[in-house]
Amino acid sequence: MPAPMASLHLRARAAAFWREYTRMRTAILFLIGVALIVLVGCLPLTQVFVSPLFLGLLASLYLALGACVIRRARALALRTARGYPRTPQFWGEWGSWLFHASFFLLLVAVLYGKSTGFEGLMTVTEGQRVTEARGSFDQLKQGLLFDGHHSGFDVQLNRFSATYAASGAPTDFVSDVTVYDHGQPVLRKNIRVNDFLEYNGVDYYQQDYGWAPHLVVRNPAGQVVFDSPVQVFGEDKSQETGALKVPDFGYTLPATTVPVQIGANLTVYPDARTIARLGSDGSIAGSTAGPGGQEARNPVVMLGLFVGDLGLSAGAPQNVNDLDTARMQPYFADGHAVALSLGQSLQLPLHGGDCTDPQASGCFTVSFSELRQYSLFQVKKDSGVPFVYVTFGLIMLGLLTKLYARPLLEARQRRLRVAPPGGAQAAATDHAMAEPVGAGTGRDPDSGVAGVGRR
Repeated sequence: MPAPMASLHLRARAAAFWREYTRMRTAILFLIGVALIVLVGCLPLTQVFVSPLFLGLLASLYLALGACVIRRARALALRTARGYPRTPQFWGEWGSWLFHASFFLLLVAVLYGKSTGFEGLMTVTEGQRVTEARGSFDQLKQGLLFDGHHSGFDVQLNRFSATYAASGAPTDFVSDVTVYDHGQPVLRKNIRVNDFLEYNGVDYYQQDYGWAPHLVVRNPAGQVVFDSPVQVFGEDKSQETGALKVPDFGYTLPATTVPVQIGANLTVYPDARTIARLGSDGSIAGSTAGPGGQEARNPVVMLGLFVGDLGLSAGAPQNVNDLDTARMQPYFADGHAVALSLGQSLQLPLHGGDCTDPQASGCFTVSFSELRQYSLFQVKKDSGVPFVYVTFGLIMLGLLTKLYARPLLEARQRRLRVAPPGGAQAAATDHAMAEPVGAGTGRDPDSGVAGVGRR
């Protein structure tokens, strides 16, 4: 085949492929494929929504929809410029095009908002003030086009409160917060589920809450080496777990040069119940604490103490809520946990001895001074939200034009056809309005927009 003919053949094949690719029925097939993958994503599988298949189908749907919108816009614009009669079908086609074009722009707005914004999780304890900055997030996902700029205002959790049903399940939980900008309070609001805080384009949503016992640790020299709330986590608010880590304990065991570090696995019972502890022979060997209700009626912290190296200097990342005991030894030989009630202090020796002896040395103290609560906020910045609202309004306008305005105009035409006022002149005018789209142009009246076949 000669080169010019081969070139024409390839262009014809490419044009045919493009026409088929951008047909509405092809876009519908892509949409069905995306919907099927979304259903698969509801199963306990991972990486479904970032798989090449899902992203490829989504991109194909987007491209096909965009091509259809552009092609129909060109045909409609030519038809309008040539002064075609403003028939009900004419307005129906414009409504249909406005719906699809607005849906396309809606996708653009969503992509713009996701790519230029961020979304993360932030925990704030009662009385704590946290800055809206990268380092304050527990988890943070930033868009590809996010400029890295955070607003830098502060959010302080003044008080958290929860309301419980008779069954003990929470019915409502509220975070009373104050926003500080440049050190000055500018806004105070109660954040609830579905009632979020918005300031300077950043939204705070109430997602979860939990307990934060305030613990104080003093080393054998009497120095306070830890004095802070410790956030604990769990689905069941009557029993949550966390970790206490004291890397700067400021004490070295006698005859050694290795500094001591203290850690503990924590279990918090806001409404503890006394449970009998059985010995190895089956007899009662004391008692321990167990979970009760979710309200703070009898707070108890269970301490599973460890002594040694916390491993923070090893360079490996650690979860702040988990204790790495690979380089540590249980404080108690049998590894049991000790209960610490609210307002109680516990003195423990580091190298034997009796801490009740005034002459004893090497005893450290752990105190449970207060039980606070924290709020877990979902923090988002989405610059595409205003565009989403606008495009949604245009989508509704297109649907109303297509589904309601066109039938009303057609009903008016039928009434005029039955009893045309003004005699023959009105009847002729009505006949012109009722003329099918494309009449007298050599096109199929059911072909829709000029130059665009039904899809």
